[in-house]
Amino acid sequence: MNHGHNHDEIIEHYNRFHAAVYGPEGALDRKTRHLICLGATLGAGCEFCTKYALGVLKELQASDAEIDEAISVAMTVGASNARLLAKKVRGENP
Repeated sequence: MNHGHNHDEIIEHYNRFHAAVYGPEGALDRKTRHLICLGATLGAGCEFCTKYALGVLKELQASDAEIDEAISVAMTVGASNARLLAKKVRGENP
């Protein structure tokens, strides 16, 4: 289905969006944004995106402790989701 946009235009819009979100300016510093990105990519299960986030974090000199903490936060979201789903399936209150 074509709504007046070709694939190249869509990719161009995406690239501008990506550059605006991850560019040098923002309320959050770049490292913080990429730590959030790491957690989101892990939650989404996107291997390519996770590798990208880790690569940028290394360039931004994120420490192993910062990266590990972001991973831990992502793990709590996944664990909470699994716990709540199990309770729902069993008919229990969260």
